[in-house]
Amino acid sequence: LYGNLSAASRGPNGLAILSLFVNVAGSSNPFLSRLLNRDTITRISYKNDAYFLQDLSLELLFPESFGFITYQGSLSTPPCSETVTWILIDRALNITSLQMHSLRLLSQNPPSQIFQSLSGNGRPLQPLAHRALRGNRDPRHPERRCRGPNYRLHVDGAPHG
Repeated sequence: LYGNLSAASRGPNGLAILSLFVNVAGSSNPFLSRLLNRDTITRISYKNDAYFLQDLSLELLFPESFGFITYQGSLSTPPCSETVTWILIDRALNITSLQMHSLRLLSQNPPSQIFQSLSGNGRPLQPLAHRALRGNRDPRHPERRCRGPNYRLHVDGAPHG
């Protein structure tokens, strides 16, 4: 649809953001363990750093049975463009306190500049503004999950060659 992130962030339905809630615990989700291990996290300490992780499946990120909510919204940082499809997973993932500390050490700036954390990029709660919330749960019966192809969150990774 769009040639790059900058163009997508300005265009309609340009971005999809997966939002995860985490719970500090003694053990970690398998995906987060692989993503946030010492070998990986030290290679991506600053904004725009990149590191290719081989054989890491997004399916490891999700609990075996989970629900989700999706809605059209905006970026949480300026210019707060209304171009985002938000996907919120309804179950918190476990993360260790060391992994949480590692995330808080990630910086927006290169080492030659003053440290500015990547955390704290949230903004106050915004009005619903007639947005439709969609998901795979019936709010009247939260223990039940809707079934069928229209209610599944499909995770598919393109093969790397």
